[in-house]
Amino acid sequence: MQVGIANTTITPQCPIWMTGFAARTAPADGVYADIEASAVVFESDGKRAAIIALDLVGIDEYLLDAFRDAAAGLGIPADCTLVNCSHTHCAPACRVVRGSNRHFDEGWLSDLKDKVASLLREALDDLQPSELDYMVASCTLGINRRRVGEHGSAGGMLPDPQKPIDLDVPVLRISGPEGTPRALLFSYAAHPTTMGGQQIGPDYPGPAREYLRQSIPGCVPIFLQGCGGDVKPRNLTPDGRFAAGPIEMVYEIGHELGRAVIAALCGKPTRLGDELGCGSALAQLPTRGTPSEQRLEQLAGGNQWEQMYAEAARKTIAEKGGLAEYLPVEVQGIRIGDLRIVAMGGEISVEIGLEVKRRLPELPVWTLGYSNLLRCYVASLGAHPEGGYEAETSFLYSWTPEPRPLGLKPESVAVLVDTAMEVVRSL
Repeated sequence: MQVGIANTTITPQCPIWMTGFAARTAPADGVYADIEASAVVFESDGKRAAIIALDLVGIDEYLLDAFRDAAAGLGIPADCTLVNCSHTHCAPACRVVRGSNRHFDEGWLSDLKDKVASLLREALDDLQPSELDYMVASCTLGINRRRVGEHGSAGGMLPDPQKPIDLDVPVLRISGPEGTPRALLFSYAAHPTTMGGQQIGPDYPGPAREYLRQSIPGCVPIFLQGCGGDVKPRNLTPDGRFAAGPIEMVYEIGHELGRAVIAALCGKPTRLGDELGCGSALAQLPTRGTPSEQRLEQLAGGNQWEQMYAEAARKTIAEKGGLAEYLPVEVQGIRIGDLRIVAMGGEISVEIGLEVKRRLPELPVWTLGYSNLLRCYVASLGAHPEGGYEAETSFLYSWTPEPRPLGLKPESVAVLVDTAMEVVRSL
C-alpha cells in the first residue's frame, strides 16, 4: 500500500459569516484557533482512493463536485473520494445551495476549492510505502441530547445520560516502512458544539489534534466525524443543561479525546492488508411528504424561519404540486484491507451508526456521518414517535433552492442501514 498525506490551514480572514447556529446575527470577529483541511491518498494495485477531512459544518454540491472533479483528474473516481466534515459550529458559511445562512465569502470559497485540489496533488506526490493498522479505544466525552418529557415527547435539546452514545474511538495508523507513525486518522461521534460565540475555531477536534502532535512529533493527526447527530459534548451545568464554553472546556474535552487515541495505540493493533476497494449508492429515504395547509398556516404565524419555510413551501407546492417524496442520501464505502469505512451523507443518529456495526460483527467497521453532501438529519427509529429537532424541526432551516418535507418517515432508518449493508458487501 502506498499512502500520501497532506495538511493545511483553511482559516479565513475576519470578519466572515459563520454557520452552525441560526441565531447568529453578525459575522465572526476573530479566531480562537486555526481550522484545517487534510487529504490522504491510498494507492494499491493500480487503484486509488482519497479521504478529505475539513473543519466545516458540512458541504453541498458546490464544493463536493469541485473536490471530486479535482480528484478525478488525478485518477481517483468519485466513489473513491470521501469528504468528511468535522461539523464544528464555528466554521465559515459554505453551504451555498442549502442552509439558513445566505451570507457567503465567494473569495474564501474559491480559495478553498484551490487549496483542496492542491492538497490532493501534494498527497499524491507524497505517496510512499506504508504499513497500516487499526485499533479502537473508548471515550465518554459525549452525551445524548434528546431528553424525553413526561408525556413521551421530545423535551428539548437537553442532556439525557440514559440514552445511547457511541463510545468507540477508531484509529487508523499509517506508518512508514521503518515503523515511524506518519499519520493518525481518528474519530468520535459527537457534535463539536462545546462553545458558540463569534470566533472561528475547530472546537474539540482541534485540541485533540494538538495533543497528538505534541505526543507524536512529525505525525499528522486527522479527525473524522462519526454518527453523532444527536450527541453533544458533556459540557453541562448542574441544573441539567448544556453549557457554552469557555474556551478552556474546549481544550479539556479535546485533550480527553487525544488521550483516548493514545490509549488505542497501547492496545493490540489489527494489521491491515493492501486491498483497496470503493463503492457508493444512493439511499432513497422516504419523507413525510407535503405538509398540510393547516400545518403551513401554523408555521406562517411562527418565527422568521418558520415563516420563510411556509412561504417557500407554498411556492413549491404551487409550481410542482408538492414536496419531494424521497430524499437521496449517499452511502459510501471504502475498504482498506479488512477495514470497512462506511460514510453516510447526513447528520446521522448515533443509534444508526451503532446498528450498522451491529449488523456486521464479523468485520472491523468504522461508521461516519457528515460525509460528502450534508443532506439532512436522519433520526433514529425511536426518535420518530418522540418528535423534536432531529425528527422534524431541523428541516425548517432548509428552504432553498426549495424546501424539504418536515422530516423523514420511520422506514428511512431501515432503508439507510440496508443500503449500508449492500455497499459494504460489494467491496
